[in-house]
This record gives sequence, structure tokens and C-alpha cells, in this order.
Amino acid sequence: MNDLNAINERVSYQSAIGIAIVAAVFSIIIAAMLAANVYSMKIHIPVRSAELEKMKEQAKANPTDQTLANLILETDTQLRRDQFAGLYFVRRGTILLVVTLVLLVGSTIWAVSHHPKAPEVTPQGDLKTHQVRQASLTRTSFTIAVVVICSGALFWVLYAPQLDIDTDEDGPVVSLYTSMDAYEQQWPVFRGPGGFGICNFKNIPDTWDGTSGDNILWKTPIPLPGHNSPVVWDNRIFLTGATEDKQQVFCFDADSGELLWTGDVPIPANPAREDMDIMEDTGYAACTTVTDGKRVCAIFAGGDIGCFSFNGNLLWEKHLGIPDSMYGYAASLTAYENMVIIQWDVGYDEGDESKSKLIALDWQTGNSVWETHRPVVNSWPSPTVAKVGDVYQALTCSNPFVIAYDPATGNELYRAECLSGDIASTPIVADNKLFAIEPYNKLVAINTENASGDITETHILWETEEEMPDICSPVANDQYIWTLVTQGLLGCYNVTDGTQVYTHQMDGDFQASPTLVGDAMYLLSEKGTMFIIATGPEYKEIKRNELGEKCYASPAFGPGRIYIRAEEHLYAIGAE
Repeated sequence: MNDLNAINERVSYQSAIGIAIVAAVFSIIIAAMLAANVYSMKIHIPVRSAELEKMKEQAKANPTDQTLANLILETDTQLRRDQFAGLYFVRRGTILLVVTLVLLVGSTIWAVSHHPKAPEVTPQGDLKTHQVRQASLTRTSFTIAVVVICSGALFWVLYAPQLDIDTDEDGPVVSLYTSMDAYEQQWPVFRGPGGFGICNFKNIPDTWDGTSGDNILWKTPIPLPGHNSPVVWDNRIFLTGATEDKQQVFCFDADSGELLWTGDVPIPANPAREDMDIMEDTGYAACTTVTDGKRVCAIFAGGDIGCFSFNGNLLWEKHLGIPDSMYGYAASLTAYENMVIIQWDVGYDEGDESKSKLIALDWQTGNSVWETHRPVVNSWPSPTVAKVGDVYQALTCSNPFVIAYDPATGNELYRAECLSGDIASTPIVADNKLFAIEPYNKLVAINTENASGDITETHILWETEEEMPDICSPVANDQYIWTLVTQGLLGCYNVTDGTQVYTHQMDGDFQASPTLVGDAMYLLSEKGTMFIIATGPEYKEIKRNELGEKCYASPAFGPGRIYIRAEEHLYAIGAE
């Protein structure tokens, strides 16, 4: 028995020594890689960033140099990939280093406590020989298992954080960002994919009642006021709310309505904030958030931006300054691949390009990817990234231009001077045409095919001078486009030539933009009445449903669900 105990003691001692050696080797490897990574981030990346800035300055002097433009795009993309990978390695490498160091210390302590006290026993007989062999095999297997586990953990640190796997017809594709195809399967921005107000989800409910609770899955209080709309990614819903001294992002569980977390966006000390022009109808939280399925980003009336992880951790913040805006800043955010896009239209001097700009920020870091100045005055429509033909374009409108940009670079693609006044409606695309609204006065249709440069004289197809919305954005299919005036006048026009198909005076006032759901259109009034009408050439009401609470924000949609932000509550509507 003493011999067997001695063998077990020696096995424990040698196993602990083996584990300690493996842990020490991996600790040294990880520490060396962390040091090299930090050195690269502190030395190499700033140098490459400076080189990139020099190339951008050269590009300003040579705007037609396509080779230089391609080199800038390639360098910028690679630099952002390296920054992304470096940050993730530091975070996960540090975790793994701590684990291996704990393993090293623990196994060392174990080895010391199990150091054989008695002289080494030379086993005799078949039984003891078998025991020694079994112990040696156990020790070796255990050490190999530790090596495999540590190797797997090292692979996780080096590669797994960077891999977002999408698929196409050729197989798996490795990406550092959320693909546009993934965006289009969710409701990640104001009015859904492309900002078009078109719901492609199935089994959307058409009957509910807020008073009786019929088809009301849940109803949850919203802690702070705001007129922004919900955005949805799988089972997460995001909203914002704000007052003069507090700005917050809210994350709700789509299945239960539970408020999962609240994120505070800091308000920097700025005396100019006291002089902000904030209308009651706009408020401090009018801008809808954007999500890429990993993070959510929000902007508030004072130009303060906060980006949070899906767990509610503040990843970064940015402050653009107090906007010079007549009614308060209200443009929602949009996204393209690894970028959050902001339409920062401020100021009052037409043609002044020093204030207004379109800004793209890196989802991961908040760093500026590109900024493009805009010759426009303050406005309130939201930018939208939509597929126009076979390519994605960032579409904007403001007095006096409709302008399209390349969302990857910020380069202007084309512009049309066709608007005036206090622009608020977001542009949309249908039937290869871009539609924009001048408040109270006209609807403009622009041909997007082969559009380049100034297309004012060549690509404006038609203008319909009728009573037009000052808030609500239009919605369209390949035959008709509908406009909704705040006071309830619904207009339907032919997308081909702009001829009026019909007008109908709705019962109530409207600030929420309409949504197409299959062959029906959903219109939500300020009283909380949802009108469901047919999308044919004449007005035909299918149903109307009462929520019983005032509503100012456009609804969001998910599979079999409608999410409505009312004045004080968030509602989920769907069949049980």
C-alpha cells in the first residue's frame, strides 16, 4: 500500500510539473505576442495612419487620380482590419494570459505539495509494473490534453474574434463586419432595410386592441421620452430617450418586453447647450438608433453619440458639438458594412460647405473613416443606404439638393438641385427611381440609371406639385407611391409619370410614416389608430385597430410581430 501511495504521489507531482511547464511555455508565447501586438498598435499603426493622411491630402490635390483613390481605399480597409484584430487580441490575449498564469501558479503549488517524501520505490511484479505504466499513460494523456486545450484557446484568441462568417454561392466568406445581406434580414434602421418602409416578414398581425389586450403580447414602460422609432435585431429591441440633462439607450427583450439594460450617453459641459433650439415635437431624442447585430449606436439632439455592445457596455462615445439647427437635430443614423453614417446638416447659409457634412464612423472604434462636406443648410431627413441598381448608395436630401454618395468612400456620385424649404422626409427608391419630397409643395422623381455629376437637367423625370408632407416619408411599390400629410391627407401617384391616382382625407393626424406589408399599407395615427388599407388604385380600408395611447414614431417589424413605440410604452403585437 505504501508503494502504491508513493507511485500516486509521484504521478501527481510529475503531472503538476508537466502542466506547469506547458502553462509556462504558453504564458511566454502569449506575453511575447501581446508585447508585439501592443508595439505594432503604438508604433506601426500610427505611422501607417500618418501615411494614409498624406495620401488623402494628395488625393485632394489630384481628385481624378483613380489609382491613388484605390490605394487609399485598400490602405484604409487594411488599417481598420489591423486595428480591429489588434484590439480583440489584446482583450482576449490578456484573458488567456491570466488563465495560463493561474494554471502555472496552481500547478506549481500542487507540485510542491505533492513532492515525493519517501525514496523512490522500484516496483516489482506484474501488478506494480502495470500500475506504473498506467500512471505514466495517465500523466502523458493529461499533459497532451492540456496542450490541446491551450492550443485551442490560443487559436480562439488569434482567429475566432475576427471571423464573421457569411456565405455566398461560392461558399463561406470571411468578413470583419456585418454584411449588407444580414442587415436586410432584420429591422436595423429607421423604417427598416434601405429606409424604404417595406416589411418583407411573414404573418404580420392585422387585428389587435390595446384596451382588451387582444393580440397585445406585452406592454412595457419606456423610462424617458423620445420620438425615435424602435430598431430590431433578432430578439433585441433598441430605443432611446432623453431630457435636458439625461440621454439613454434602452435594450428590450423582444420575447418578454423586459428592459435588459440602460446605457447612459454622457453630456459634456457646454454653455451653448442652453441655447439649443429644441421644439417640443422634436425633443432631445428624435433620432432613431442603428444596430449591426453586435452593437447599437445612438445620437442625440446635442450631437452626442454613444455606441454600446449588445450587453450594454459603452464601447465609445463621440461629441460633434451643438448643431446649428432651427428645430433641433432629428436625423436618424444608418449603416454600411463596418460604418455608422451620420447626416450632419447644420447652419443657415446656402452654399456654405464648412458646416454640413456626411460622416462615416468605424463601428468598432468610433474613429472617422471619411467625412464629406455638403453645400446644404440645416435639415431633418435621415440618410439611407440603399441598393440602387446593382450598387449601394448613401442617399440624402436637403435644401437645395438630392445627393447620392458612395458609402464606402464618401465620394459624391451625383446631385440634383430640385428642393427648397425645411426638408424632413427621407428619400426612397422604387422602380429604379429616386423619390424626394419638398414639404407642402412637390414630389420629385429622379432617374438613377447612369447618373453622374450634376443631373438637374438630365435625370429629373417628373415633378408633381400637390400638397406634400412636412414630416412623413413616402412609401412605394413598382406601380404607386403614397404620401401622407401630417393632417391626414393621403395621396397616391403613378411612379411612371407622377399622375395623381387618388387622394383621401384620413381620420386623424400623422407623424409616423406609412409601411407596406405585402398587399396592404399600415398607417399609424397620433391617436394610436392603425389604418390598414389596400395598395390598389383606389382607397379601400381593410381594418383599423386601436392601441389606446398616442403614437408619434414609425412602427418596427419582425417575423409575425409589430413593435410600436407609444408616448409612454413599447408594445409588441402578434398572435399568441
